[in-house]
Amino acid sequence: MTTLNAHASDAVFQAINQIRTGQYQRTSIAITAESGTGKTHIISRIRHRLQSEGGALFIYATEFSDLNNIKHGFQRTLGDSLGKIGSQGVTQWQELASAIANQAVKSIHPHAQTLLSKDLVQKLSRNELSKNRTLVNQLTEEFRKTKPNLKNPDIIRAILWTLADSEALYVVKWLSGDELAQYKANELCLPSINGQSFDVIQQILDIISDYYQLVICFDELESIEINNAGFTKSQVIAGLVKELFENLSKGVILTVMMPAIWINKIKQLPAGVHSKVSAYGNPIDLKYMNEDSIVELVALWLTEFYSAINLVPPHRLYPFTETQLRDLSSEEKPPVRKILQWCRDNCKPTDIPITGGYPPVIQKEDPVEQAFRKELLQDISNYLDDNYFLADAILFGFKTLVNKTVERVKIEQVTQKVKQGGGKDDYLNLKIIGKEDEKNVSIGVAVLQYAGGRALGAGLRRLIDYKTFGLTRGCLVRSKSKDKNISSHLYKTYIEPLIAQGGEFAELKEEEIRPLLAIRSVYKKREIDYGFTEEEIFNFITDKGAVHQLGASNTLLKEILSDPSYQVPEDVLESDAELSDVSDYSESSKLAEINELAVAVD
Repeated sequence: MTTLNAHASDAVFQAINQIRTGQYQRTSIAITAESGTGKTHIISRIRHRLQSEGGALFIYATEFSDLNNIKHGFQRTLGDSLGKIGSQGVTQWQELASAIANQAVKSIHPHAQTLLSKDLVQKLSRNELSKNRTLVNQLTEEFRKTKPNLKNPDIIRAILWTLADSEALYVVKWLSGDELAQYKANELCLPSINGQSFDVIQQILDIISDYYQLVICFDELESIEINNAGFTKSQVIAGLVKELFENLSKGVILTVMMPAIWINKIKQLPAGVHSKVSAYGNPIDLKYMNEDSIVELVALWLTEFYSAINLVPPHRLYPFTETQLRDLSSEEKPPVRKILQWCRDNCKPTDIPITGGYPPVIQKEDPVEQAFRKELLQDISNYLDDNYFLADAILFGFKTLVNKTVERVKIEQVTQKVKQGGGKDDYLNLKIIGKEDEKNVSIGVAVLQYAGGRALGAGLRRLIDYKTFGLTRGCLVRSKSKDKNISSHLYKTYIEPLIAQGGEFAELKEEEIRPLLAIRSVYKKREIDYGFTEEEIFNFITDKGAVHQLGASNTLLKEILSDPSYQVPEDVLESDAELSDVSDYSESSKLAEINELAVAVD
């Protein structure tokens, strides 16, 4: 559907073209959209067109779990967005890595063929680790020679490693600002810590700008959460947009918000800030649907539906009539979701046979469940090391259980204000306060996905400091995997004392945290995207929790509340072999691997 609010998407594509033709280097566009005007559709249209046409990378930024560290949040979003499939059938990281690899190869062999992204991914994904290590280091060194002002060659090295599927997840996390386990850092010839600085973000964006158009889209600014300085999410993001705009080599920054956010939040900031949010001109306002756009929307929706089930209807609007749909515009400012909801409620196929069979029976599903299933399908792989993001989902999960008894604990209060003075802590994420067999309990929960080092030690230290934080027991939530193994020093210093004094190690499993992340996302989007009330979502959790691992049925939440086992988990202890350095790389003068690439990709 290309006509609804085409003026907004056309402005974005025009700006991209003007940058491509050198009329200017960068700009920013603000789009204001009331609920129901098709904001999500506009963003999807822009992303899909960029994906189909190629030549541009799209970064979609919505999740910022810690407003006090917005740059780290954006760095993580950058890593996640570039991990999505691009126009060449591989991830956007791999597209970028392929461009870098081709430049490095052609610096030695100017007439070498351009290597396709899929071919490079296929080759590196079947190579042995040692062979890839040599190749990646050689490519990095040759690329560095073409960029004498390159600040951090390790970023190039990491981007090239994304071409090997087996290592991509590790290096994307590293590029996102997370720490690598020392053994993995050694294998990849990278420092264990990349850093969480704006310089890293700027260098990645500068590298992208050398090869691609860039569109950065900020969405879901309506949160009322504030940072320590008293600024709302929209205002914090406006400050980030200003900094990005002033440092971006090339690209378009798109910010989508409700008109009230622009007027009451963004415009209240100094002119030097709000002018950078909408440098292209006044905000572009989205319009509500009219008769024609309603008909077009439903026709598109039905076309996709029948195509998916391999049926051909007697006409494009079947089982509705054009008159029925045009009558829907009589409602003042009909939102998109209400139009589709009306279609679901009034879908009553006749007995007219259609090609491929009779009209399908369209089951009516609880709208909250439908939204939950949609969010459940989202890729969360790049968020499984985001302590704040994960902890926020666990916090919401426990908030749905207040005044309920789970695992013999009656939950009275759940809070992020864990310090004695009522403040938040960077490592101890939340406290669950209640009664267990009539005894007061205060369970401190820390999600600690750090690979190791000082941050992990700082978090573990808080879990055993019952006096300072007013705890009766602590609970560590952490994955069990090779890159999450704990050093013998931290194990003896913190893990053993934690378990000995009645604490708990709750293993973080993707299948248990995923439903908590999905329902949290539905809750955050309930008013703007879905039109749900808080009561509807809580009722869904109560009614369908057992089916979907929500509320009192979620295994992770129950494990956090359960009686301590007093068993020390030995399978999280780091082995001596993991500490060895396997890199031992020295530059190859023959550049054999690059020469092989220049000839052909097998």
